[in-house]
Amino acid sequence: RWVLPGMIVLLVLMAACVPVEEKRSAAKDAKYHYLLGVTALNEQNPTEALKEFLLAEKYDDEDPEIQAGLAQAYWQKKAFDLSEKHFLQAIEISDNDPKYYNNLGALYLSMERYDDAITAFRTAADNLLIDRPEIAWTGIGLAYFHKQDYPAAQRAYEKAMELNPSYQVPLFRLGELYYSQDRPVEALDMFTRSVELEPGFFPGFYWQGLVFMKIRDTEEAKKSFQEVMGEKEGEAFHGSRGDCRVGSSGTSGYGDS
Repeated sequence: RWVLPGMIVLLVLMAACVPVEEKRSAAKDAKYHYLLGVTALNEQNPTEALKEFLLAEKYDDEDPEIQAGLAQAYWQKKAFDLSEKHFLQAIEISDNDPKYYNNLGALYLSMERYDDAITAFRTAADNLLIDRPEIAWTGIGLAYFHKQDYPAAQRAYEKAMELNPSYQVPLFRLGELYYSQDRPVEALDMFTRSVELEPGFFPGFYWQGLVFMKIRDTEEAKKSFQEVMGEKEGEAFHGSRGDCRVGSSGTSGYGDS
């Protein structure tokens, strides 16, 4: 008389195990395709990255990193609206993780939506859980710079420098601001300090060379430009909107163009 109830319990337990195993398998598949997507992004292959992130999403559409990966891939393919959509999904799923707001701000910079960029960066910077608020403050400064609000840009860069004196990018961006205001001596100081902090920071050397040319110091300009000669052909450092992304499928700074 105890056989039937025992079998029922056994069947229930077995049935309960199936979704768990399927979930574990789906999680592994999602992680596998996600990592392939990250690799493809690092290899500058956004099409392949997009394919892998879309596969990852099929297995797990509630992972914010996968949504952020999709956003990065769409961004590289200039599908800005789709990129924005997936960054917003990453923010929602992650319960407002500040790194995704930081990435969203960088996207808005590239779209020339400077007010939206400031809002996104400020949201990231004001969140006490952000790992590197200096990156967000540098993004705020860059957005104000493109709005030609130079005092606000300078204040934001200085805030970033205060938060992390070892971070070279706000020094570089402040040098860019001084250069645009025809203040070559101050610009040169900022560019020089940026490469002192990070000897491999080629944008700093490039702009340092431009300042030396401006003040007609040809020999020093040559020395600065020689530092960037090893960079791959076609890579320029013009101080444009840059890249402020953070996260496993993004970068951690944005001193380059």
